[in-house]
Formats: sequence, C-alpha cells, structure tokens
Amino acid sequence: MNVADQPEEPDRPDRLDGPVKGRHERSVRPGRRERRHQETRDDILRVARQIVIESGAEQLTVREIARRADFAPSALYRYFEGGRPEILLAIAKTSVAVLEGHLARVPRGLPPGERIVAMGEAYLRFAREHPEEVTLLFDSLTAMEPLDLAHPDESFLAPTGVYRLLESALREGIADGTFRIAERDLMFVMHGTWALVHGLASVERLHEQHGGVFDDRGRDLIRAFVNGLGSAWDAGSRRHAT
Repeated sequence: MNVADQPEEPDRPDRLDGPVKGRHERSVRPGRRERRHQETRDDILRVARQIVIESGAEQLTVREIARRADFAPSALYRYFEGGRPEILLAIAKTSVAVLEGHLARVPRGLPPGERIVAMGEAYLRFAREHPEEVTLLFDSLTAMEPLDLAHPDESFLAPTGVYRLLESALREGIADGTFRIAERDLMFVMHGTWALVHGLASVERLHEQHGGVFDDRGRDLIRAFVNGLGSAWDAGSRRHAT
C-alpha cells in the first residue's frame, strides 16, 4: 500500500530527558509531515514519468496514476492540487534540471562563440545520455492544453538556468562585436539556437537507429550557425523590407 493511503500516525513528541517539550514538539512535527508529503509527491512523479515513457504524455491521466500508485484519485489532489497539468509541469521541470546540469559544465572562460558551440555539444550529450528526459520534457509540454499554459511557471517554459547561460554568451558576443544581433531579435535567436540543437539531437538519434554515424557534423553545423550570427543579420529589418 502506498504511504499516502496509510492512516496518519498521531503526532507524538520525541522522547526527551527533561520536562521541557512543547517548543520542541512544534518544531519537529511539521518537518516530519513535510518529509512524508514530499516523499509521496516523489512517488507520484515516478509513476507519472513511467507512464509518459511507456505510453506518451497524452495517455497520462490522474486516474491512471492513482491506479498504478494504489491511490484513490481524489487523494492524489492532496499532493498535486492542480492535477494533471501540475504533474506534467513537475515532470518537465525535473528534466530541465538534468539539462541544466549538463550545460553548467561548459567552461565560462571560453569566448562567446565557442561557449555556445560547447553548450550545443552539451545538449547533444544530454540527448544521448538521457533520451528519456528529452521525451519527458517535450511530451509533457505538447500534452498540455493552451489554457494550462495561460499562467505557466516561467522556469518551465523559459528555463532560467538554460537561458541565462545562453543569453550571457550572446550578450557578451554582442558587446565585443562577435555577434550582430538586434536587441529585439535576442529572444528569437535564443529559441532558434535551442531549436537547432534539439533538431540535431533528433537527427542524430535517427542516424543511430539506422546504423549511421553522426561524428562531428553536429558540432560543425552548430559552429556554422554561430558564425552566421556575426554577419549582417537582422531578422527585424529583413522582415520589414519584404
């Protein structure tokens, strides 16, 4: 039986040697409950992640999670009040954290262009070493309804750790003349960079499935893209000129 279905134990003070115990009780009780609450949330997420890996995020429902976790469906809302959208969000944030760990290993002292190339290579390694996290991240996003995303958690749709590293390199490159990017196009370039490396990761996976070898071509394509940011490129003016 899942821990969430077990009757809650009455709060009891820890055994103390002296007579003073009231303040100690108040400080210990919330910590024990919070730990148990977090452990149950983690159990629910493990079940939800497995469902997404096996069947895709479209098949994720509160009822199916509750069935596998041996919950009553109504009890699950005690741990995820927002239900399915909140669970999908939590799944994606976990995968983003794994990605951020890979990108954080890129040396900060590299020149801006080389740093972005290294970040792209780090993403390709992330996709190779954690293909399930890539699936969980993007399946969770695409399975959410537009209304679910009306007021999203910004750390999910715009993962601050990932974008902060990329934006820092781009702004440094703009400042030293490496890149020629208008301020209004900065976010567009950030999204485009992510789209490029994610697409390359998908192509690499396809090559591997058919016995091909990707070698260093992914890195070379990322470098070609980054080099292009140093040309007279301005998406805004080009769009208005047509």
